[in-house]
Amino acid sequence: MSRLIVLLILLLLAGYIIYRLRWLSVEQKKRYLKLAAITGGIALLVVLTLTGKLNWLLAGVGALLALLPKVARLLMGAWPRISPYFNRYQQNKHSSMQTQFIHLQVSLITGELQGEVLQGKHKGEKLQLMSLAQLLSLLDECREGDSASALLLASYLDRTHAGWSGDEAEEFKPSGADAEMGQQQARDILGVPASATKKDINKAHKRLMQKLHPDRGGSDYLAQQINQARDLLLKNVG
Repeated sequence: MSRLIVLLILLLLAGYIIYRLRWLSVEQKKRYLKLAAITGGIALLVVLTLTGKLNWLLAGVGALLALLPKVARLLMGAWPRISPYFNRYQQNKHSSMQTQFIHLQVSLITGELQGEVLQGKHKGEKLQLMSLAQLLSLLDECREGDSASALLLASYLDRTHAGWSGDEAEEFKPSGADAEMGQQQARDILGVPASATKKDINKAHKRLMQKLHPDRGGSDYLAQQINQARDLLLKNVG
């Protein structure tokens, strides 16, 4: 019976944590999860101590420490073979898009969008920490100063504040004329290095479109930028 009560308490606690996380910013989520992990670790140690099972845990940790030197030697021997894959993973964690007003990063793992304001009265502020009213104020600045920034910010709003544009949705669809894009900009968008092969470029393009296709919560503008980056890079790969 006592185990059932403990299980119910844990389930309720987990449900509460998940509920709270829905309404927090990215930075707040990190702090919240760190606090939850520390609290959970302390609670686990208390339970193990009270139930007399702490010795088992200490024995397991001791065994792992004894194996640590062998595991370290094994990894060092294998590192030359696995490092290229690790480096490629590191290089392809984010897609980066930048305009006059906005620097936007897209996580290629989660599809989450984060950004920073580069100029104007909101300079230095993080998009994910700004209110809808602040974002719309920034959008007015972008409309006056740089249409590409307005389109990029509108894409961010489409993802984070569905239905924000109302009857103005058509205004934020890209025109048929593509803005000139450089090689480095294209690589930043797809998250690939200068040494990327055709296979790497197509793989990065597919991965990014799976996160940001208009049918998956992306936008026409983001899809246009991703396609343009792929076409440019493929054109210049031997």
